[in-house]
Amino acid sequence: MRRTPAASIRIVVRARNPKDSAGSYRQLSVCVYSLAAEMERRSDELGARWVVSPEVFNAKTILEFTDNDDEQAGGRFIAKVLVDMGLT
Repeated sequence: MRRTPAASIRIVVRARNPKDSAGSYRQLSVCVYSLAAEMERRSDELGARWVVSPEVFNAKTILEFTDNDDEQAGGRFIAKVLVDMGLT
């Protein structure tokens, strides 16, 4: 996880083995959308106000915070989702 200039959390999706077919643009896109969808479902369950923004063109998903959001809670949220999805 990295941060954007606006302090949002940026998750970059990469294939473990770039030569594997899982590293293709389409497969990375599937992963980005699946991650974003799961983050949206869980955010809704939590009543979180942050915004999930998938960027398929560069294999990133961004969690954007509002002024009142707890960024540490957002970081824990992302870590849990990534572990649960087997993406760590």
